[in-house]
Amino acid sequence: MTIAPTPVQFPAVAREMFAPAVTYLNTASYGLLPKPGAAALAEAAERQGRGELDILVDDLVHECRVAFGELTGFQARQVATGAQVSQLVGLVAQSLPAGATVVVPENEFTSVIWPFLVRSDLTVRTVPLAELAAAVRPGVDLVAAAVAQSADGGLVDMPAVVAAARACGAKVLFDLSQAAGWLPVRDTGADWVVSVGHKWLLGPKGMSFLAGTDAALDTLRPLAAGWYSGYTPLETCYGAPLRQAEDARRFDLSPVWSVLTAQRIGLDLVRSIGIEEIQRHDVALAQRLQAGLGLPLGNSAIVSVEVAPGTMERLRAARVAGSVRDGRLRLACHLYNTEADIDRALEVLTA
Repeated sequence: MTIAPTPVQFPAVAREMFAPAVTYLNTASYGLLPKPGAAALAEAAERQGRGELDILVDDLVHECRVAFGELTGFQARQVATGAQVSQLVGLVAQSLPAGATVVVPENEFTSVIWPFLVRSDLTVRTVPLAELAAAVRPGVDLVAAAVAQSADGGLVDMPAVVAAARACGAKVLFDLSQAAGWLPVRDTGADWVVSVGHKWLLGPKGMSFLAGTDAALDTLRPLAAGWYSGYTPLETCYGAPLRQAEDARRFDLSPVWSVLTAQRIGLDLVRSIGIEEIQRHDVALAQRLQAGLGLPLGNSAIVSVEVAPGTMERLRAARVAGSVRDGRLRLACHLYNTEADIDRALEVLTA
């Protein structure tokens, strides 16, 4: 019998910040908002309804930029903010010269691969995840991958991919959407990283991040240059000439006002607990689930399992939240989950 490790026990105050009404094992779709974040989001909507919303949010944008930079090893001036990962991956895709070759994992999430596929003048090669580093050889210009795969939580060997890219002069783009917030992703060695904020970073939907080295950012061209990409937005928001920020802010989209306070709260909570502690906790819970299902123990917070027809209906009836991706049940563990959550899911799945 395989016995999974015991999860880290966070202080009760951390779990008290959440109020799930179901057994929530679906962070790979969206993370729970901490109660203060949910309150901030509701308050912003109420203030807008009353005409009292403050839309001068530069300080909040900067705080989120700083927090994401600390998580990923970039300086705040190297972090741009947007709304969707595909928009930010598109900046990289459109920067490549005609004829460039891009390597991505098979079955990669479309927000990572489609920005390259829409360019008919690029060669996009897909390879099994385990063969990604080996596929980065001379002639490859870019390797792009979600560090934790959306469909099943499979993890990219980041050091091996980066080493292979450096050996042949290729660049590296990592999507951290299913990793940032539970997996250590500081100083990955990538040229660019992107992520959404509404999954493991515990924010509302509507904010995304792009960070990159100075050299890598200099290869990108702003494709949605707008008023918020100006070096002083409220002073540069009318007329010519172009007066964009010199740092990564030149790629910014105008922020979604209501999202910012809640996103900052989620980022602050993740940072206050610590990624290594969260990783130990999340993976231990995922391994408890795998052990209970007779599966090999993995190293991801996401568990993918083939189930019989009707399983999702039984889970919903038992108020266990998961999702189906690529024809398999996907369950994901995060800092608000407990062993009791896993045991409840196992009761349904093994009945």
